[in-house]
Formats: sequence, C-alpha cells, structure tokens
Amino acid sequence: MAKRISVGKRLAEDMAAKRGIDALFSDTPVYHSTSTPVKTKFAKGTFYFDPDDLLLLEKVWLDLMVQGIKCNKSEIVSVLLREGLSGHEKDPENSPLTQRLTGKRRRT
Repeated sequence: MAKRISVGKRLAEDMAAKRGIDALFSDTPVYHSTSTPVKTKFAKGTFYFDPDDLLLLEKVWLDLMVQGIKCNKSEIVSVLLREGLSGHEKDPENSPLTQRLTGKRRRT
C-alpha cells in the first residue's frame, strides 16, 4: 500500500501541474509578472509606535487601498523601514534618523 500524501501536498502538486485557472484556457498565455516580486514572508517582531504614527499608517494604508494597491500595514512598514535604513547607510550624518534622534540620551 502506498504512503498517504497530505491534502496540502496534493493541492500544491495539482496547482503546479495545472497552473491554476490558466490551465482552463488553453489559448490564453500564462501571465508572468515582470516586476520584482513582493516578499510576503515576514519575521515576527514587537515594536512600540507613537499613536499618531499608527494613525498616519492607517491613513496611508487606506489611501493605497483606494488607489487599488492591495497591501497590508506590515508591507508598508517594511518598505518605509528599508528606505529609511538605506538612506541612513548612504549619508548617516544627514539622515532623518540621525536628525530625529540627535539630542536623545545615549547609552554609556
């Protein structure tokens, strides 16, 4: 008797073989995105935000949804964090991060 295959694995194999709904339409070419894929895997982290910043994040998220851009708040924070950190790497003396945190107590 053959070993049982999990439902998830069977579905994954079916979808890989059939290419989803595109397999139903043989004359329709399979669409492959030319843009860079968005990473959807996130590592869990716990951060605390200013309530005003969370309100701004909610407004930006809703604005993007109105524009038809399907995303979630984690993706928005990830993009903004990456942009801010790369800007700091390029010019640490004049980065918004340095300017915002200048004057705060430093660890000793």
